[in-house]
Amino acid sequence: MHYPYEKRFGFLVADIARLAGIQFDRRGRQRLVLSRAQCRVALYLSTLGPMSQAKLAETLDVTPMTVARMLDRMQEAGWVQRVPAPNDRRVFLVQVTDKVEDALGPALALGDEITDLAMQGLSDSERETLLRLLGKVHGNLASSQSED
Repeated sequence: MHYPYEKRFGFLVADIARLAGIQFDRRGRQRLVLSRAQCRVALYLSTLGPMSQAKLAETLDVTPMTVARMLDRMQEAGWVQRVPAPNDRRVFLVQVTDKVEDALGPALALGDEITDLAMQGLSDSERETLLRLLGKVHGNLASSQSED
């Protein structure tokens, strides 16, 4: 039996992310100082603010050990720092350093370039509609997490 994966929402979204990631890695190797994974860490921390390693691992959907190793490398290079949480001495919050802001600009520009590649042939109106609808889907899934 044939199952047309290209009409399956979950597969299509995941495969688009995979293909966009390949493009980001391919183009970013020569142009960026951070890896794609490090860019994700930097962008989440820059946008959402300092957070614990456990929360960051949950946000990135990776294991806490994976985040710890990545943060060790990023801290060594001066991209992030760990600071004690003000209300719990056992927890450290991870925050970006000023150095990250300079690296995020080129990374975001590369992301925009890949978005343009992905959306070739779509009108401005279609792009806006696609982003608005994906935003709704994201909202539906994000709000259902709080119900679990």
